[in-house]
Amino acid sequence: MKFLLLKYKIYFLFLLISFAWLVTTVGFNNISFQSTEWLYQGNDSELPQMGWYFFRNDIWRFPLGSNPNYGTNYGSSIVFADSIPILSIIFKLFKSYLPVNFQYISFWYFICFFLQLLFSYKILEKFTNSTTYSFIGSIFFLITPILLYKFQAVPALTGHWVLLFSLYLGLNKDLTKNKLSWIFIIILSCLVNFYFMIMVLGTYSILRILTLKFNKKEIFYFIKDFLIIFILLVLVLYTIGYFQIRIADTMALGFARDKLNLLSIFDPNNSNSAVNGSWSLFLPDIKLTQGEEGEGFNFLGTGQILLLFSAILLFFTKKKQKNLQNIKSNKEIKNLIITSAFFTLWALSTKISFGAYTIIDIPLNKYVYGLFSVVRPTGRLFWIVSYFLLILSLIILFKCFSKKISVSIITIFLLIQIVDTSQAIKNRIDFFNPIDKTRHPKDLLWGKLFTNYKILKTTYPKNYTTNFSTFAYLTEFYNIKKTNLVKLARIDRKAIADARYDLYKQLLNKNLSDDTVYIVENLGHLRHLKKIYKNSEVGFFYRDNVWSMVLNEKDLMSNNDKNKFKKIKPKLLELDKIYNINFKDRNSFLGLGWTHNKGKQGTWSDGEISTLLFEINQKSKDLKLEIISDIFNGSKESIFEFEIYINDSFYKKVKLFDNKKFEILLKKEFINNDEIVIGFKFKDLSSPYELMESPDARKLGILIKQIKLTTF
Repeated sequence: MKFLLLKYKIYFLFLLISFAWLVTTVGFNNISFQSTEWLYQGNDSELPQMGWYFFRNDIWRFPLGSNPNYGTNYGSSIVFADSIPILSIIFKLFKSYLPVNFQYISFWYFICFFLQLLFSYKILEKFTNSTTYSFIGSIFFLITPILLYKFQAVPALTGHWVLLFSLYLGLNKDLTKNKLSWIFIIILSCLVNFYFMIMVLGTYSILRILTLKFNKKEIFYFIKDFLIIFILLVLVLYTIGYFQIRIADTMALGFARDKLNLLSIFDPNNSNSAVNGSWSLFLPDIKLTQGEEGEGFNFLGTGQILLLFSAILLFFTKKKQKNLQNIKSNKEIKNLIITSAFFTLWALSTKISFGAYTIIDIPLNKYVYGLFSVVRPTGRLFWIVSYFLLILSLIILFKCFSKKISVSIITIFLLIQIVDTSQAIKNRIDFFNPIDKTRHPKDLLWGKLFTNYKILKTTYPKNYTTNFSTFAYLTEFYNIKKTNLVKLARIDRKAIADARYDLYKQLLNKNLSDDTVYIVENLGHLRHLKKIYKNSEVGFFYRDNVWSMVLNEKDLMSNNDKNKFKKIKPKLLELDKIYNINFKDRNSFLGLGWTHNKGKQGTWSDGEISTLLFEINQKSKDLKLEIISDIFNGSKESIFEFEIYINDSFYKKVKLFDNKKFEILLKKEFINNDEIVIGFKFKDLSSPYELMESPDARKLGILIKQIKLTTF
């Protein structure tokens, strides 16, 4: 009875600590279910709330996780919105009873903090049988940097307790008796985050193999168990919408880049966090290669590092061998060491780095690379190893000293850990407190528009849309019904490319929707749209440093809008000057229908129609536009054909051979104004995906690298 009372006191204490930590990290004013504004602070903090907002306000569909209004014409599933699918589905069941503004992120944080303490405590208590030692040890797990570094941006990744639960099951003696618990946590992990599922399923699979006895009966049950798990898992994955994108779209660049570095556990810098800055007051930043300071972030903290090295020294000290005999002979620990080795190698990937130096770099076939890239940021896979090392270190320390001394030692290490990471934790706490209300658009026009128009679109549909963070809060505040301004973990690349091409056709054919506010992506789009909708009733507005347009709302344009719009003109193309074309150039000659070249020189045409716009001041002369280009030859032949239009009039058909340079003659008798629009029309385009070169589904035509205007 006394033991049970003590146990429940500990659990109650964990509840209090979890609530206190929630208030500390999020802020007391933000923990209410109806408080949502704190989730719109930029740096991807809006992602889970936006996914949930559209999911909650949509009808039930199948798969249950379908979320088509969040990404009009290419929306996928709540799974890819990082919105914690299990909570999204549960709360949607009660959506009729929920307030208009509702968020469950603060509730999720509270659950995560409590279960993080609970499972770490239960693991330590199992091996130490000491309430005090296990309680103090569990605090390490609550403040560890790997738990908090993605705290603001991806709340789902705060669910590290899922990993601790699997370690707890793995450290129990009979794996088969815990079969239902393993099935439960595997299924639950996929309802939290894909990467947790990979780690939990991987842990179970390795442990199951390591404990397999090679006889017919055992092999039969082994196969049966995995078939059951496979079938259940596939059914759940399908039901919540994991398969709403193509298999190819699960692949992404980053494998062998966003990985573990051999020095990651010592590097306190995280350049990819919502809040940058060092995680250590004591240790200096270690220069790592790109990606390894972001997704490869696995800093332990000085307190944990000292604890780990102390445990290693004790493990190999002869005088302590008798104390550690039980640990060394423990089969569950041995199996988890092998499991940890597997995940460590996977986290390191095929490119092993020591600081800024590459030790091993194994080149991969593109198809093998594609398979591995399904789990792109492999650095995350070291999380479960990090927790196992912390558990093992705490157990070793306890076994080597008396209870009183061991409690004193880990208390000192814990204090060092707290002091070392205190500034970094404070920076993350300050991220939500106070709320930055100045970052949302303030012009009253948005209220007028969003009250009457319930669809919000950008003129350049893509994932991680430029103005997503700008309009995320207003989207929920004004109850927008559909949008293509999205940020998703994975997206259907073909669907988004097709949506972009359909939108270009609508814009060029003056077929604007009468229920939509269009956010103009860039100056090139605005220049061309001005020419298309000249003398129409389309209203163009420049508010809060953003251009937008709405059909039949020209009367709403202010004098400032009109003056700004009047000054919008194509960029002057000077004679005999070479211009390098860069997609990221905000003030270039590009109109509609262009896309990036993955950071390399030049800009690709994107879809069947692409345009160049420029102004000339040599109207009385015959001119020649020289274009240095390349082609995406989907047919694998040496000839590439397309049509060229000048100010909407057909000019000629071009055939490009091995020489990728072509010319456009601008004769003075055909130039009736200073503004020139060059249109390119393509047919029978292919994408890298269709040619099995990459998952890229963009319909690419010509790659324009340079242009030059001369006389002839």
